[in-house]
Amino acid sequence: MTSEKSGSEVKSVNQQITDAITQSNVIATALAPANSMAMLYQTFAQSTGTALQNAVSHQQHVNTLNLASLSKNVETILQQPGSKNVVQTLQPIILQQPQKPERKPTDSSQTR
Repeated sequence: MTSEKSGSEVKSVNQQITDAITQSNVIATALAPANSMAMLYQTFAQSTGTALQNAVSHQQHVNTLNLASLSKNVETILQQPGSKNVVQTLQPIILQQPQKPERKPTDSSQTR
């Protein structure tokens, strides 16, 4: 950007050119925080939207399962008493604590 007339004489660059370059650098530097915050907000909005879409999808799947189980239960209730199809019969599990052996009363006169 500098021009040489002779070997030792150097001309300076036009002031308008240096001002234009300085202004463009200042604008780029000044807009960087605003651009980064805008990108942050857009990313946050997109991730929040995706999370809400996932929540709605999950709720729809749960409602589908609830409807299927309700339909099966109503079908089981409305069947004729003799024609009930039992998928599996299990014996009830009864948990009882083991009984402690009873102590026999000891006669205190026999031990002396």
